[in-house]
Amino acid sequence: MRWTGCTALAAIASLSITAAQAVQAQPAASAQPTADKAAPAQPAAGAADAGAPDAASELPPGHPEVGQGLPSGHPPVGKPPAADAASRRASEQLTGLFDAPDDTVQEDRGLPPGVLVLTVQDADGNPVPRISVDVDIVQSSVAKGDSRERISRETDDAGTVRLENLAIAGGTSYGISVKRDGGTFSIPHFGLSAEAGKRAVLHIYDATPNVSGLMVGTQGIVYLQLKQDSISVEQLFQVFNLGRVAWLPNETFALPRDYKAFNKTEGMGEEMRFDEVKGTGVALRGTVSPGRHEGQFRWQVPLHNEERQTIRIELPPRIAQMRVMAEASKSMTLNVAGFPAAQRTQNRDGKKILITEMQGTRTEGGMKVIEITLGGLPTPGVGRWIALVLAGATVIGGAALNLVRRRDQDRGPDDEERRELLEARNALLDEFVELERARKRGDVGPKTYDRVRAALLDALARIVAMIEARPARGKAAGAREAAGALKADAAGSPRS
Repeated sequence: MRWTGCTALAAIASLSITAAQAVQAQPAASAQPTADKAAPAQPAAGAADAGAPDAASELPPGHPEVGQGLPSGHPPVGKPPAADAASRRASEQLTGLFDAPDDTVQEDRGLPPGVLVLTVQDADGNPVPRISVDVDIVQSSVAKGDSRERISRETDDAGTVRLENLAIAGGTSYGISVKRDGGTFSIPHFGLSAEAGKRAVLHIYDATPNVSGLMVGTQGIVYLQLKQDSISVEQLFQVFNLGRVAWLPNETFALPRDYKAFNKTEGMGEEMRFDEVKGTGVALRGTVSPGRHEGQFRWQVPLHNEERQTIRIELPPRIAQMRVMAEASKSMTLNVAGFPAAQRTQNRDGKKILITEMQGTRTEGGMKVIEITLGGLPTPGVGRWIALVLAGATVIGGAALNLVRRRDQDRGPDDEERRELLEARNALLDEFVELERARKRGDVGPKTYDRVRAALLDALARIVAMIEARPARGKAAGAREAAGALKADAAGSPRS
């Protein structure tokens, strides 16, 4: 997600109740992963980088190419050294934003192999004594699968726990977590080496479920792909907590009623996560500690076989900026209510996409819902109606033959045959409705429309006649009345 850092963070700060000034920093700088942390996932097909300018194109004239030596007197580049607690407090007083210290896991040559020393600190870097620490030990084996063990220890007066004689096998990893005020603060799983032990530092914070007074904001991406019979929707959120208090969300937001195939990114740990709520949609839960967090999930909605389809999606709290993208053919259109007109571009995989984005405002409290309309969607061709008419004729012929046989035996149609006739009638009525819609859209010409409509009406008339079949003279009269009623209704007010 390559949005300009100062714009994104300023948008987030503007949504919070406490005052905040513009921040001249990239979003990724707020919580860079350590060497033992996995890189964040990206949307499918390079969605997050779609439409982003190449980094080299933003360099001023005369600037050396990336990777070349710097000219004499040029300031050093790269991530600045970690700030100490005093400088972080001074920056917080100046900007109103909290610069969260990094959790770290580092090899220490002064520690023997198989030893892990953990220090638990608060937001200001002070040790937290006498607090329970959970160590999750996972052993992975191709033959036996995964086995898990959890042990608990308590920090000493210096906020430290020392674990010895730990396994250093390649399939063994260790995860650390501490609970405080209902929040869970953790370091993702890491392994130990055979050369030296490791030293870890985990920070924990005060926590609250009330977001109203917190410096929390969110950026979001919605990426849509057209499948054979559905629309795939992938959502990615980056949640920024720019204060020193962790947020404990339990926020549910709805997806369309006909959504299906919900799937979320695994490995989110015990902190912030998105859970499916059956019959409703998605819940944002867990712990949003100071820094940046990512969550990603996807789902599908069935295609309605119409030229336009609207998808309404509720959003989690404090959406400061939202981007919507859709893989699109030349005829497809993308419209998001309240957003600027979508622009055509391509992602890094060369796929053509439509893209639009908008920033939320403080007065509105961020975006609450988005309505996405895709136009120019492919619809079934004329051949489907011809095939269905032929299928209907087959059903009619078989039912008629059985009806004659049963009439010869002084018996009317049984329940099973009547059910088959009712199903055939309903299917043809549905296709009649779709034919009328296709005519209004201009998908079928007048000659094809007249031919298919006449065939549908004839098939419907026959089916209705057999459904309403009566003994002797009533049978023929009922057929004529049903056929006449259908034709009169179609000519005067077609279904739509």
